[in-house]
Amino acid sequence: MRVKSEARRQAILDIAKEAFIEQGFEQTSMSAIAKKLGGSKATLYNYFNSKEAIFLAVMRSSISDQLVDAFHDLSDKDSENEGIKETLNNIGFIYLKAILSPEVTAIRKLALSESERSDIGRFFYENGPKTGWKTVERFLSSQVYKGNLILCDTHIATAQLKALIDAELVEPYEFGAIDQPDDDKIQQVVDRAIDSFIKLYTVS
Repeated sequence: MRVKSEARRQAILDIAKEAFIEQGFEQTSMSAIAKKLGGSKATLYNYFNSKEAIFLAVMRSSISDQLVDAFHDLSDKDSENEGIKETLNNIGFIYLKAILSPEVTAIRKLALSESERSDIGRFFYENGPKTGWKTVERFLSSQVYKGNLILCDTHIATAQLKALIDAELVEPYEFGAIDQPDDDKIQQVVDRAIDSFIKLYTVS
């Protein structure tokens, strides 16, 4: 019986990520990954049932457990506006710091570049950003229900929240116009974004 190991799984992800970034998703085959790994395709299939599954695992590991936890641990336990602000500040900082990391930027660019040739862009969006921000949308909906946010379309509100957080740094960084921002800069940007959102959507 073949025994799986976490070290072997991580080695597959590291090699696959390098191959995806260098060659693109479509041009990277399971055989090529297996060759770089020094094993067989059977070894890969013991861990992942498809190339798409490997890409999804690469994406998730690149985005980091911290970001995943931030999205999924959103809670509506605080009913005061300050509680909402603190919660959104926390998710905003963790999200923006992750998005501005070289690793995640490379994965995002890969998904975008492959979107015209394959479904990997859609696959990335459906299993990454869409899932995470749907969690934020549910949190905002709970706050509208409690009367802490104004009655609104929370899907649009979530999109506007994301746009406010992204606005100052994401595009300039992805185009190489600025260096990777430090934590202090990221926090300043998030503070401004959340302040603007709170002014728009909290009950006066």
